[in-house]
Amino acid sequence: MDTIDTHWMRCCIALSEKTQGLTLENPNVGCVIIDADGNLCASGYTQPGGRPHAEQVALKKAGTKAKNATLYVTLEPCSHFGKTPPCSTAIIEAGIKRVVVGMIDPDARVNGTGIEMLKKAGVSTKINVLCEEVAESIHSFLARKILNLDGERDVLNGMPYITVKIAHSLDGFVSKARGKGGQISNHVSSAYVHDLRSRVDAVLISHKTALVDNPRLTARIEGFTTITTRIVLDRHFELLENSLLVQTSNIHPLIIVCQNKPDSEHWFFQRRYKDNIQLLIMNENYSLKAIFKALLERGLGHILVEAGPRLLESILSGKLADEFIQIISHKKMEVGLSVVNTELPVVFSPPPPYVTSKQFNLAEDIVKIWKR
Repeated sequence: MDTIDTHWMRCCIALSEKTQGLTLENPNVGCVIIDADGNLCASGYTQPGGRPHAEQVALKKAGTKAKNATLYVTLEPCSHFGKTPPCSTAIIEAGIKRVVVGMIDPDARVNGTGIEMLKKAGVSTKINVLCEEVAESIHSFLARKILNLDGERDVLNGMPYITVKIAHSLDGFVSKARGKGGQISNHVSSAYVHDLRSRVDAVLISHKTALVDNPRLTARIEGFTTITTRIVLDRHFELLENSLLVQTSNIHPLIIVCQNKPDSEHWFFQRRYKDNIQLLIMNENYSLKAIFKALLERGLGHILVEAGPRLLESILSGKLADEFIQIISHKKMEVGLSVVNTELPVVFSPPPPYVTSKQFNLAEDIVKIWKR
């Protein structure tokens, strides 16, 4: 059963997820302020672009009601001057009596100093409330900090958080035949995928998916504009110049991961592409794990992999995924290419240690989220 503190921290986590993937280099944080009578008087979350911070938003809404109140926040309030004054200072000046924090900020500029500032000012503090759940809500930020939270995840060795999205028919097929693409899930599931793309640092596919499906890989949500970084694993640089990925690279960044630099006659070296498309050249170290590490070094802490059968097989064998999002269409294909790269119907599920953490319906389709 939730205590009062865990109840309000769950509210903070829910708020933080409103801008997950939209706060640039800053973490997506949630905050609520509870007055002396135990009533919610204000809430806030980190705004798109990373500022203002959640605490600043909530304190502004609370005004004088913040005096003697309790402030709940998913991540330790900052203590340093950046583009804005420290949130810890604003909390003290507002007269907050108690602060409850989900987890300590691993940023070297903070890392406990925000809590110390509050304590020195006489503010009561409590830390590590629902720490693991908070960490899950800001996994992209934590991956960029290369922080060891639990001694298990490979993020400690410089790996980004990897979400793998797979979509297949009710009988386990991803397409009607090898080399043939097409829509499998319904329009509600499609909208869900676009929302997923808007909440990660980048979306990654194989060159085969790029050639067969010719996707844009953007997050197209009515009334909402977002820039999507796209990544193509293209060992021999076979991506076509007229592909939608290339033709939209003037708006949405494109990273092509290849083994060797293409020759000077390649279409890539035309002036109109050189500023919009980045090459990640791996040379002899062309492995998924090395590629993911190199992408993290470029600041991409959460990558959504939209996997076909072969890429899925490589990720499974390397145990590289942090979570799987499985979208199961309500329709059967009966023949085609299955999710495990055979031409036989299958019932697919990721092997242990992955377990189902959530399941829900999107109209007739089923979504299962698997985590380890």
